[in-house]
Amino acid sequence: MAAALWAAGACSSDKPGEQGAPVGTAGTAAGAPVTAAGSGAVAGAGADRGGAGSVAAGRGGAGAGGSAGAPAGGAGSVASAAGSGGSAGVPAVAGSSGAAGGGGMAAAAAPPTGNCPAPVLDAKPFGCKFAFGTNDPGGSLAGISELGFVSKWVGYELDKSGGLPRCDGCSWLTMNVASTPLIPVYYAYFIGFFGKANGLPDGNENPNGPNLTTDAAQLIRDHREQLIGVYANYAKQTAAVWKDKPLVWLLEGDFVQYTAESQKNRLNLTELGALSRDITCAIKSNMPNALVAVNQSTWNADQVTKDFWSALKDSNYDLVWTTGVPNNMGFFEKGSNSGSYNKDTATYKFVHEFTGRKIFVDTSFGLSGMSDSWSGASAADLNARIADGVIAANVTMPASNYVATVKALVPMLTPTCK
Repeated sequence: MAAALWAAGACSSDKPGEQGAPVGTAGTAAGAPVTAAGSGAVAGAGADRGGAGSVAAGRGGAGAGGSAGAPAGGAGSVASAAGSGGSAGVPAVAGSSGAAGGGGMAAAAAPPTGNCPAPVLDAKPFGCKFAFGTNDPGGSLAGISELGFVSKWVGYELDKSGGLPRCDGCSWLTMNVASTPLIPVYYAYFIGFFGKANGLPDGNENPNGPNLTTDAAQLIRDHREQLIGVYANYAKQTAAVWKDKPLVWLLEGDFVQYTAESQKNRLNLTELGALSRDITCAIKSNMPNALVAVNQSTWNADQVTKDFWSALKDSNYDLVWTTGVPNNMGFFEKGSNSGSYNKDTATYKFVHEFTGRKIFVDTSFGLSGMSDSWSGASAADLNARIADGVIAANVTMPASNYVATVKALVPMLTPTCK
């Protein structure tokens, strides 16, 4: 994922639907190092996006794996595991200058354990009109201010110790977004960026490992409380500069991957659900105007999708986010059909009805970035997707006439509110 390929640097994701994450330059200020608590354990099922050549394993299904007994702090329940894929591609991106809130930011503080805001099942971050948006183009947002939202990657500020020397998202909100009517959206990839800072690149960068598809689950086990604290602190700093309007947090792309069989000490789904719950609570307890979205990996086998969302039933997330097209009979991917291995669950309608949440869709980034099929779709196709629960499309590589095109299209669409 990148803003028009993120200004500098090549992207390296090649798995269909992959969300490649940008890498930010480290800040000069040293954030306070954080002592990892190492408590708790998490589980996962699935494969990391963007894998180089490992799609077949993920798509094939993935067999029912199970955790080998309860890891320390874990619930010990058996989880279905999707086949493993490679990791997301990583384009380079320069971190924005300046940090809101001054001094370094550490993740030592434990997140709140109670009073977690309930999920907003009929979330309306963009009002009742279908929202088109794009990723941060860098600099002034005046040229896209008539869109519904703008997105930005955050979490690349993390250093190896887990310190956050600055909050680039905070600076971006105050310096760029505040003067526009745009609703901000964070691509929150803190676990992925922390892994990269600790020598775990994406799978297609170092396919023989170690990488995020082999060692990230263990990293989570070792630093669980610290990672949740990072989310809590980033949300608290963001809330200090963005007090009223909604801000959507798109959590960790391919969250299901941490339960993959490729992981050396994978998480089970009960643990993954607990991790999702604690991260979501850390954000929403510190930022009341936050809405949190959990990712649907489009290559999941049917049972993996059902088990994944069932495991998150106690997580107070508000939205689902995924990658897909608007014009293939409601399937996420353009190549899917009634004969596909995951035909029963790889649709917007299924995920919307199974989770009870509205859906935010993007066109991915980097080498997996799709062409814009959304602004050129017919009103009939878009209205069908709205009926399936889709409320927004993030076109990450828009054409020069994108704003004008969607401005003319939106009035023809049905409301996204009931």
